[in-house]
Amino acid sequence: MSNYDVGIHGRVIYTGIEKCPVCGKDTLHVIEILYSDPAFGDLILYSNQCDHCGYKRIDIQYLNSRGGPSRIMYEVKDDTDVYRTYIFRSKTARISSPELGFDIDPGPDAEAMITTVEGLLLRMIDVAERMEVLNEDNEESIRRLREFKYKVQRRFRVSLGLG
Repeated sequence: MSNYDVGIHGRVIYTGIEKCPVCGKDTLHVIEILYSDPAFGDLILYSNQCDHCGYKRIDIQYLNSRGGPSRIMYEVKDDTDVYRTYIFRSKTARISSPELGFDIDPGPDAEAMITTVEGLLLRMIDVAERMEVLNEDNEESIRRLREFKYKVQRRFRVSLGLG
């Protein structure tokens, strides 16, 4: 059991080694962090990772209910916003970018995510590259995927190190 600060808003409230739900070995690192965020309120981040089989699971639990779903809109104005702005996504949240033309909808195996805008964009480029391989026979899909990657690279060239 631990109790120490993580950044400005976070505090580790539990760490331990537990039995992995996949391989059954006592090699699952568990950490729980309480965040008191001015914008989102209090939330707990649960992170599990197994040293033996590689199983990973992240989840977020919001402690201050706002009485239902909420919509948060954020406009990225410059490169600083890209690498300094954090996204806290619960496993039931949807992320949408009309400017770049993508939606990330929750599904039955959706995971919570904490990342920066830059991290999200890098993930999206990675997914687009994998989708190109899977759609190698569909020229229209490949064209749209390359167009998406080009938009991200053109708009966020400096912060993504692409160019």
